[in-house]
Amino acid sequence: MIALVRVVMGVIFILFGEYKIADPEFAHGGMQKYLSGFLDGNMVVHWYRPFLEKVVMPHATAFGYLFGAGELMVGIALVTGVMVRPAAVGGVFMMLNLLLSEWNGVGANARVWQYLGAQLDHICPLLLFLIFMADGEPKFSLQRFFRRTPRS
Repeated sequence: MIALVRVVMGVIFILFGEYKIADPEFAHGGMQKYLSGFLDGNMVVHWYRPFLEKVVMPHATAFGYLFGAGELMVGIALVTGVMVRPAAVGGVFMMLNLLLSEWNGVGANARVWQYLGAQLDHICPLLLFLIFMADGEPKFSLQRFFRRTPRS
């Protein structure tokens, strides 16, 4: 089951990374549009706001390509089963950055536990964490072709 989750997560990351790399519209304006919406809508976690405003926004084109390439590499690693643990750590890092950028409060008169059900963005980092914690030798993996043979 964890192999199926790994492959599905990999396909999702490939799809999202591919359009960010193949179509320059995301890096050249799209990322700025998303970040501006997050910043203007006060969706960003307060201590993360200065990083987005002072570091990411001025260099949004580079960060757009970097984020797309990272998603693509994470996706390829998860689908092929090669370097799964580093890919899962990278995926969790990217998803946590996204969560900090678009954090939505629970709203007026809402219970905190309702927030977790309404925000499904938490599922992706959780699944990547589970993939990281899974056994060291991924099932349905190309990793077996890259084994090192012991020297005599």
